[in-house]
Amino acid sequence: MFTLPLLAVTLFLQVKFSLQPGLKYALYGALILSALHAIFAPLKGVGDFATYTNAFLSVSFIIRAVELLILHDLDALEHLEKISHVSSSILYSWEPIPKTLGYRRFLRVCNLIANPRAIGWNYGSTKYLPPLRPVEGEAGGDHCAPEHENMVLVADGDRRTFLRSRVWTILLAYAAIDTYQAAFARNYPKICDSVDRFLNGVVGWDIAPATSEMVVRRYLLSPGCWIAAYAFVDGIHSAVGVFSVGILRGFSPKYAGEPWMYPPVFGSVRHLLAFSLRDIWGKMWHDLCRNPLLTLSRAAIPMNIPVGLQRFLIICLTFFVSGIVHVAGTYAVSKDLVAVGMMMSFFCILPLCIAAQHLISDRFLPMILPQNEISRSVIWLVNLAFVTGWGHITSPWFLDHSKLPEAIGSVPLPFSLWKLAANI
Repeated sequence: MFTLPLLAVTLFLQVKFSLQPGLKYALYGALILSALHAIFAPLKGVGDFATYTNAFLSVSFIIRAVELLILHDLDALEHLEKISHVSSSILYSWEPIPKTLGYRRFLRVCNLIANPRAIGWNYGSTKYLPPLRPVEGEAGGDHCAPEHENMVLVADGDRRTFLRSRVWTILLAYAAIDTYQAAFARNYPKICDSVDRFLNGVVGWDIAPATSEMVVRRYLLSPGCWIAAYAFVDGIHSAVGVFSVGILRGFSPKYAGEPWMYPPVFGSVRHLLAFSLRDIWGKMWHDLCRNPLLTLSRAAIPMNIPVGLQRFLIICLTFFVSGIVHVAGTYAVSKDLVAVGMMMSFFCILPLCIAAQHLISDRFLPMILPQNEISRSVIWLVNLAFVTGWGHITSPWFLDHSKLPEAIGSVPLPFSLWKLAANI
């Protein structure tokens, strides 16, 4: 709980590091100690969700600190700053982080921390930027201030459509998390008993209750947990977008966000239906932490090696660091080293599975099969079998040991739709 404010203070005071090197090392040390405290000595009595999230985010903020303070030159970073409206467009200017300690620098620091995808920053991916039209100082007429340079125009976004879609996403996310908690947090024994009665009484199998519980965990809890995790991330992102673009505009239009600042965090579900691990994790799953993890991995892998090997090592290191982030939350809740080992096994084997599937489906099978519809169907079936096998074997390593199901089950909701409707 202390790592976030410490990171904000460190970035805010970064301009003083050259004059006071002792301050830099003191803040760096405090950041590390804060993250270690969140993992090994978390606060008691705050619940699994708070404990898991605190440790998870604390390690994530350490990675952000490395990215912003070591791998990037903070003084060279520039951000699109809103200047004024010009007709149906908004005038922005590329502005560096103010070096004067004050309110504007604090706002930029907060944006950096809360914006791991670097949307609107010159070091982020261009895919997160809207179409920019460069303008000269006189092009905007009276709206342009002569003290601003590198000005660009951005078409005004459709806020009404954006807010409608994000509110709908929040409602669906709330319903998904509430359903997960009703089924698996509050009524897990009843779910297991119902499945046991169904398998023994209706299907006619003669299986023990422990086997029925395994079926529940493997085939009901597992997809339910992934759906709830998806809903939680998407719902939080949408809620922030609604506040910034909609609610904040009523109080402070200058600092309100625009729709282009909140692109979707998840890709299309069609990538999931392609049954390609590379597409599932690279295109469908959320990309909130992708930029910091890849920046760290690229900095650690030498550039003077073959490109294919370089990419493979970057992917392996990215998943390894991602595993450390998730393991932090796991250990903070469970204090179980076996769980840590199983979690790291999941994240270390995943890039190997991605590479193996790529070689089989994208390299080997297209070489030996003719180029026609039947061959594409065969490759799709091979991918389906591969992802099914991967999920059947390795998914329990994550779900049984990560403590993510317990964390999602303890997400504080103001009320339960299921309790109100059916007292479930």
